[in-house]
Amino acid sequence: MSMILEKVAPRLEGVPETLLIPLWARAVEQSRPDPLVVDPDSASIVETLNYDFTQFQKQRVEAENFCVRSRVIDEVVSEILVARPGTSVVEFGPGLDTRFQRLGHLAEHWLEVDLPEVISLREQFLKPHPARTVVSCSMLDSDWMEEYRGLEQPPLFLAEGVFYFFSHDQVRQLFASVRRHFPGASFVFDAISPLYLKLSNLRHPLTTSTLQFALSPGATEIPNWDPEWSIHSYVGYGDSPWYDSVMHRFSWWKRAAVRILPFARHAFMVVHAAASQVPSEKDHDG
Repeated sequence: MSMILEKVAPRLEGVPETLLIPLWARAVEQSRPDPLVVDPDSASIVETLNYDFTQFQKQRVEAENFCVRSRVIDEVVSEILVARPGTSVVEFGPGLDTRFQRLGHLAEHWLEVDLPEVISLREQFLKPHPARTVVSCSMLDSDWMEEYRGLEQPPLFLAEGVFYFFSHDQVRQLFASVRRHFPGASFVFDAISPLYLKLSNLRHPLTTSTLQFALSPGATEIPNWDPEWSIHSYVGYGDSPWYDSVMHRFSWWKRAAVRILPFARHAFMVVHAAASQVPSEKDHDG
């Protein structure tokens, strides 16, 4: 991480400000002898930012939820990259996460796409790397896809904690654009159930943003949006083996819910969707 001597004001509002929540969660986690996610930079960044992180503790935000999410997604992505050597990763909305430092050695190249104000802040802390490219724009802006559509292998797209703040139509259009520009691409992302979406909004610690996106069990909406997309794998809350080593970090009632309430499995999900490698006729027509 770059050395910064003075406090830095993040200057983030609305949805971009939400990236500070998982950053804080990972920083809190670093004080444990066995952190769920090893990210020492997160603690240094929190110390450097001129921001009231104590509000998250006061509102009893459960830091472990964000860290478990990152760990499960790391494991899913790692399995994919190990099985597909030479694959490049396109990560939407990395915020101030250091996933490239954790998994970048498994990928051919790592492309990060985030909003200009986020990239400006991110570049103050994370050093450039020849295997990592930064694109400063909205993930919904497909112009950058034209520039990078010539990747040798279909890339793996990744979005953690991102889709919640977009509408179904926006996410559906993003999937359509990804498949059109990158036939055969895969997509790993997380989502919550409609019920948990309502509960999450009641407890959301930032009043300047609202969660919008949710999926039904099995993420069946994805192939319904476009039959060229299929669900390759689905990790529900508590599923083995991904949760075997982390369930002890949850409160007793969350552990019990998985055992006695079948629908609790779908409260939170990590989805690996895969697109057809053959562009459809409507892609050419469009």
